[in-house]
Amino acid sequence: MAGFLIGGVVTSVSILTLPLWVAGLLFAFGDLMDCLDGDVARRQGTDSREGAIVDAVLDRYTDFLAFGALTYLVAVILDEYSDFLIGASAYLTENTALLLGLAALMGTMLTPYVRAKTEAEGKRSVPSIGDRGWRNRILVFGLLLNQPIWTLGLVAIAANISAVHRTIIALRKVAQ
Repeated sequence: MAGFLIGGVVTSVSILTLPLWVAGLLFAFGDLMDCLDGDVARRQGTDSREGAIVDAVLDRYTDFLAFGALTYLVAVILDEYSDFLIGASAYLTENTALLLGLAALMGTMLTPYVRAKTEAEGKRSVPSIGDRGWRNRILVFGLLLNQPIWTLGLVAIAANISAVHRTIIALRKVAQ
């Protein structure tokens, strides 16, 4: 719960109101809290399937809130920020920025969905470059470096490659 509150709720508000580096630190702290909760539960013997489900659901909410806030920032409030190489380029309209953010959100949601569906069908899923750990690192470094556009772009590319990669692997017939 602490990972969700800090990484999702507080980070999202920070993305929209504070310097982005502060949001990056908050998200990193929330991610650390999220990583520790499962370890603590296992050591205490309180881990459960239900806890794993709640953790996965809160992870999706955290992803949606953080990338949703970043999408809003890029699509609506962008003029207040300069971005590496792009700056105030006329090529990045509000609509283009919105599509970039939606692509990042789509990949962020599809990657764990493909994994869950693959495993529900009794098949093994594979790790991929755009999984949550990668996306979280991209988000943290992008926020710390004050690069919202590049952050969304890298996440959109990595997460969608991951979703497609996992889908291709899942569709392969396994010799029995």
